[in-house]
Amino acid sequence: MTPAPGLRSGLLAGFCLLAALGAIVAGAFSLQAGRHLGADYSALAGDLVRAQEDTAELRLELNALRNHPHHRWHLTRIASLVARVPERIGTIRQGLSRSEIGEARYAPMLAELSQAETLYQRLASVIAAPDGGTDMDVPQLHRLGHELESTLAWTYSSLLEDVHRAAADQQRLMKWLSLAVVLLVILVLLVAAALMLALARIHRQWRSLRELSVTDELTRLANRRRLWEVAERYLELNRRDGGELSLLLIDLDHFKRFNDRYGHPAGDAVLQAVAAEFARLGRESDLVARLGGEEFAVLMPNTGLEGARQLGERLREATAGLPLPGQAGEQRLTISLGLATTRGGGDTLAQLYSRADRGLYRAKQNGRNRLEINAQA
Repeated sequence: MTPAPGLRSGLLAGFCLLAALGAIVAGAFSLQAGRHLGADYSALAGDLVRAQEDTAELRLELNALRNHPHHRWHLTRIASLVARVPERIGTIRQGLSRSEIGEARYAPMLAELSQAETLYQRLASVIAAPDGGTDMDVPQLHRLGHELESTLAWTYSSLLEDVHRAAADQQRLMKWLSLAVVLLVILVLLVAAALMLALARIHRQWRSLRELSVTDELTRLANRRRLWEVAERYLELNRRDGGELSLLLIDLDHFKRFNDRYGHPAGDAVLQAVAAEFARLGRESDLVARLGGEEFAVLMPNTGLEGARQLGERLREATAGLPLPGQAGEQRLTISLGLATTRGGGDTLAQLYSRADRGLYRAKQNGRNRLEINAQA
């Protein structure tokens, strides 16, 4: 027996939702972590590139100053570029402290930056000469400027190379972390799938046990418990909608003789053959049940007295002409039937059953192989 369609659909929908959420989580982790990492290193690399551009421009201005020692444009431009050095160094220090690069890795470059700051202070004092730079020591400015430019160029280049290496290392790490997250999501999905399969199996087993509890083991018809549950449900509907409900009670005539003469196995085969015939003749909406021993019942929803009577007569005639299996094949079997009908939920189940039972008793008293009606009281 497979799980109920509703449960199967619910489990499938739940698994698909969980899979979608897992994919979103894994994708969001990879995307956001990659963006955050990329933004950190991109900002630091951008600061280093801008600082390198300043040092390259400083070198060009220093070379131009060599050819034009007192050209004010070059002096002004050099002063402007030198003034940016502390800001550039401070920004780079900040970027390094926020990055994932180990401090030991860039410690030598920090030492070079500290040396560059010392050179900057000496160079700034030379640039801050009185009289608008008339008394400026241009050779010293040129020497200190080239020394500062050389120190910064090497430091910035080394740091940029380290940043690129660190970014590459982090990208590889992120790939492994993303793979780990994906594997974790897959593992969660596998565990969820296993739990859902276990739940489906438990539900299937529960339904099997439930089916066994409401099924007659010998004939595979509904049993008394199932008949009572369904009848109560139909009566409740009738009280609300005013429908009709009919109940046939059936007893096999003189069945004890079959058991005594041919044995219980042959009697069981007869019961199975009769049950199959009842099930064949009953309508799809009817519930055919074995109440125990040789007693059967047919519950007929939305069926009035005449319709129920016609079905009862068909059952009686079919049973009388039914070839019996095994050693009982030479015999013929008849049935007695009691019929009761209720309309609009006027009867309780006990009352409906009692009236059908009284009809069955009259059928036996009046010679068997007949149907007796006990209409609504």
